[in-house]
Amino acid sequence: MQTWTSAPFVRHFITSPKAVKLNIEAAARHANDTGVKVLCLGALNKAESINGGGVSVVMALGRYCGDNRKVSIIHGNHLTAAAVVETTHQCFGDNARVFLTGASSKVGWAVAQALRDCHDYDILCHSTDKSRRDIFREHNFRATSSLKDGMSFSNLWIVGKNDPGVAKYIPEGSTAVVFSVPHCLYERKDVRVVEAGTLHMDLTRLDRHCLFSNMMKGHEIFACHAAGIVAAHRLKTKLSGESSKMNALQKAWNQIQLDTVS
Repeated sequence: MQTWTSAPFVRHFITSPKAVKLNIEAAARHANDTGVKVLCLGALNKAESINGGGVSVVMALGRYCGDNRKVSIIHGNHLTAAAVVETTHQCFGDNARVFLTGASSKVGWAVAQALRDCHDYDILCHSTDKSRRDIFREHNFRATSSLKDGMSFSNLWIVGKNDPGVAKYIPEGSTAVVFSVPHCLYERKDVRVVEAGTLHMDLTRLDRHCLFSNMMKGHEIFACHAAGIVAAHRLKTKLSGESSKMNALQKAWNQIQLDTVS
């Protein structure tokens, strides 16, 4: 497994979205031409407007190589969401009452639905976008535009957005399951922070040392990157997949048990 870095920084996703889009597509073409089996986009798919969660990358690659496409493109969101759901359930158990920030993101929305439908969670979803709050309510979720409402709702928070207001309003002594990178709770020493978007690798199962740790410990890996390992393993072993009744998050979490990360 290799980690590729992209030239654009976060600000370029806002100031130069077309250039970022073309850069990602160029990386996909290079991956295909050099024989890469799986390309996991990871953080490169955060901006839905740029590549539609990877859909536009697949379409661009199809235009480039037609039926000769060899590389599989995955976005990594399923495994990130599955890791957050599993971590939250381990921390809070069933029937918990939680406040969720970043609920309108792809991962956040998947987490909200999985926790409610699978573990009977009562969730207050936060978004400053009225249209997103309307969507939450249409799907029978509580919704608010104010972080202050989270203070009275619960001391169990799921933090999916790097919002400085979270550090200001999260109640004293709270527990926060965090999947935003970075997060804003480093100065809140009274808050128990549980990193949910990071998994651990079994280093004894690697054929060489990890050379690029992305400022993490040697055995750590972001879930969205670990999804590439899962996808490669499925291709190698030609797994047929579980029952169609099982949702994508549960499939992703079941599969991770078989691989080098947990």
